[in-house]
Amino acid sequence: MKRGFLVFLLLALAGCATSTQWVTFPISSGGKGISLDAWLKEHPLKADQAVSLEELSRGETASTHIVQIRKQEPLHIHENHDATAILLKGHGILWIGDRKLELRPGSIVTIPRGLPHSFTNQSQEPAVAYVVFNPAFDGKDFVPVTVSSQEAPAGKS
Repeated sequence: MKRGFLVFLLLALAGCATSTQWVTFPISSGGKGISLDAWLKEHPLKADQAVSLEELSRGETASTHIVQIRKQEPLHIHENHDATAILLKGHGILWIGDRKLELRPGSIVTIPRGLPHSFTNQSQEPAVAYVVFNPAFDGKDFVPVTVSSQEAPAGKS
């Protein structure tokens, strides 16, 4: 009996290790979830695309998005939006202000409006993040930031 339970427990744990990753929409959209792998198959980053931002849901005060980054996004700010990002796939470096953060799957970061930031993917595949913008993102609030080599954080000039 104990041996059968142990085999069942090991099989259950092995199943958890290979389980599908799910992204859940906010309650305002019914709380439905999506399989991240299935979603990425349906919305691949195109060969000529460096970055894609696709909206999943929108409410009165926030919107949710999947962001894919092949190599690097340009240094930029959002003047009117705060962002919270959860890295789901890949790993890399986030420059936020003058700080350098190493991100891995499960890393969560809040980026206040007006703070320069840029992510550099160090993975072979595109990095994928789930991002919540407050207020709901208008698709226009992306302001490139140019800095001289004297102002640039180390490694950004």
